[in-house]
Amino acid sequence: LGRELRTGAATYNGNEVVIGTVMMLLGENSRTISTRVDEKVKEIEQSLPKGMHLKTVYNRSVLVNATLGTVEHNLLFGATLVMVILLLLLGNVRAAVVTALTIPFALLFTFLIMKPLGISGNLMSLGALDFGIIVDGTVIVMDNCVRYIHEKTKSLGRKLTKDEIKQAIYEATVEIRMAAGFGELIIVMVFLPVFALTGIEGKMFIPMASTFAIAVIGALILSFTAAPALASLILSGNTEDKEPFIMRWAQKVYLPFLQLAISRKKQTISIALGAVVLCIGLFMTRGAEFLPQLSEGSFAFHMIRPVNASLTQSIAYQNKADLLLKENFPEVDDVFSKIGTSEVATDPMGVNVSDTFIMLKPREDWVSEGFFKKSYQDLVNEMVQKLEESLPGQTYLASQPIQMRFNELLEGTRADVAVKIFGPDLKVNMDLAKKIQEVVQKVDGAGDVEVDLAGTSPVLKLTPKEDDLKAYGANLSDILETISIAIGGEEAGFIYEGDRKYPIVVRLSNEDRKDLDTIKNLPVGLAGNAGTNLSTIADLSFEETYGSITREDSSRRSAVLINLRGRDVESFVNEAQAIVKSQVKVPDGYFVEWGGNFKNLNQAKSRLMLLTPLAFSLVLAMIYAAFGSIPQTLLIFSCVPFALVGGVVNLMIMRLPFSISAGIGFIALSGIAVLNGVVLVNYINQLRTEGMVGVDLVIKATSIRLRPVLMTALVAIFGFIPMMLSSGIGSEVQRPLATVVIGGLISSTLLTLIVLPVLYLVFEKHMTKFSQKMSH
Repeated sequence: LGRELRTGAATYNGNEVVIGTVMMLLGENSRTISTRVDEKVKEIEQSLPKGMHLKTVYNRSVLVNATLGTVEHNLLFGATLVMVILLLLLGNVRAAVVTALTIPFALLFTFLIMKPLGISGNLMSLGALDFGIIVDGTVIVMDNCVRYIHEKTKSLGRKLTKDEIKQAIYEATVEIRMAAGFGELIIVMVFLPVFALTGIEGKMFIPMASTFAIAVIGALILSFTAAPALASLILSGNTEDKEPFIMRWAQKVYLPFLQLAISRKKQTISIALGAVVLCIGLFMTRGAEFLPQLSEGSFAFHMIRPVNASLTQSIAYQNKADLLLKENFPEVDDVFSKIGTSEVATDPMGVNVSDTFIMLKPREDWVSEGFFKKSYQDLVNEMVQKLEESLPGQTYLASQPIQMRFNELLEGTRADVAVKIFGPDLKVNMDLAKKIQEVVQKVDGAGDVEVDLAGTSPVLKLTPKEDDLKAYGANLSDILETISIAIGGEEAGFIYEGDRKYPIVVRLSNEDRKDLDTIKNLPVGLAGNAGTNLSTIADLSFEETYGSITREDSSRRSAVLINLRGRDVESFVNEAQAIVKSQVKVPDGYFVEWGGNFKNLNQAKSRLMLLTPLAFSLVLAMIYAAFGSIPQTLLIFSCVPFALVGGVVNLMIMRLPFSISAGIGFIALSGIAVLNGVVLVNYINQLRTEGMVGVDLVIKATSIRLRPVLMTALVAIFGFIPMMLSSGIGSEVQRPLATVVIGGLISSTLLTLIVLPVLYLVFEKHMTKFSQKMSH
């Protein structure tokens, strides 16, 4: 099961227990591991003596299964909404069925490819799948097939034969292949820069990009193979291209708006450009965070007591805290804690520090307050307030089990944000840390603000007298050996009782070890069987000093640990940095570094600043390869900035800050937004080859392509709606991406249907015919 099994003694509900933790899972997923652990626990329980039993207090697979449940719910709900939209807008039940069948086939294709690539099904890999985007290519193909069969039926005045249906479907698929196929390929291409992400963001989002790309490629293959084949079997020879009521209504509403926009070209373009400028301004005012915080369904409190607290005192405080949490909060299911350092010192802590894990009941079992149940944030605030009122003298950093370990692995501290102070003198470092703590506590959004290693404890300080050492012919090792035996003890032999052997340890008694005069009078053996008192050759005193010294990059450091509540990381740190810089003077030779999520955010943002232009460059290159015209390439690419407008506005409406998850959403959106522009401009070029120009050309093209444009946008939007509105465990990670894509598709669809035709008319004389290679 694991590479390392850590054990330690503890107390739990007043009983002595042994805690075992599998530290590293190897080669298996959490569901498999959880099943095997449960089986092993039952097997061991059967062999235990009477009165002993095993209990699994914390099983991380519960969280994994909960997040997978959220993903499964969102995918099923999204697939249902996509099918409903297809039936409402396509106007042909058989064509809608063929399109809907793409979903399970594409999903099966995705799973078959994920397995050999070693990509597991989890919140990140499956969280971005949108069945609306997956069926976009098939939607465009089926819409054109239905229209093509209907037009042939009208021109021939009779029902088509089976061979004629196959020929019509073949011609319709070939005609639309560039708009559907190339648009889907662009969606895949824009995800390529995501594979260049490194660090934590790379670990999280590369599986997402891989799964999304596999699903879209699978759907693209199906849209030109299985979908036409099924259509040739299912569609009838007298298929009518009936406009559903919703589409007839949409046509009536849309055409007057389009004509108004055409009659007022300058105003339309000015409004569009103004929206882009406003979007840039709004984006600059948005806060940012590294990643949305996953609600794990349990808490982890880092409890810090004075450095000189003994193990007995620490355990007594801990038992009171555990009992207080269980008795005062009905949402709490179980509480367990660990104090100090285990045998395998992978997590070194003093006995004054403990990690308390608070297991919560399922949210549906929480006590309601009126119509609503407490939020996780409200519950944390109440717990911290209750602990501070009832148990003064200790401080708290409220976090979650995975979140706390995640922060510690990244930055060496358990907090979301760490202000690190580096310098040669630890006392100066600590003084600076306390000043920064006082300043930062006043900044809005500062939840828990604590100084790492705050406090001192008495330490015996021994300073050799070098002149006396030489006079007595003594060595420094003589002094150290005397202190080591007297304080720490040394084995002098063994005593046997039956077949058992016990060591005999020589050292001072507990009382004598606390008495400075006794220690000063300790005899020190010298050469020639001579001796003297310890105080003769060394100065001894008890001094207050720091219990441990933390180093980083070969420099001493202290830290201020900050957990935020109700505010994003970037805006908080920017404000706190400005205040600290103005109110705290840092001496020469010392410097302050802001770490934690803020540091990770800046690193990820700087990489995205390089990757995003690369994604846009790929989009431009592919559009130009398809149309062979720079003006048409720029016209289609104009869908991207207008899509970003909707993404930013929707983030504001949902009150979400920018995050790396939202950044991936913007990258994906740039590819999705181009698809509808490709569909419309491709048909405009087709009509131009037939001799149409001007307003008549634009109105006919937009009228015929209104349905596929609306359908591709709406199925993608409704596929993401469950992710944006979901409140299940794990939905926090999906929500920013879904929010950006939904808002962006709404604004890009308005651009495609209103602004893009206007821009085409304004620059029509510059629009060269797309390459002959792509038109045949």
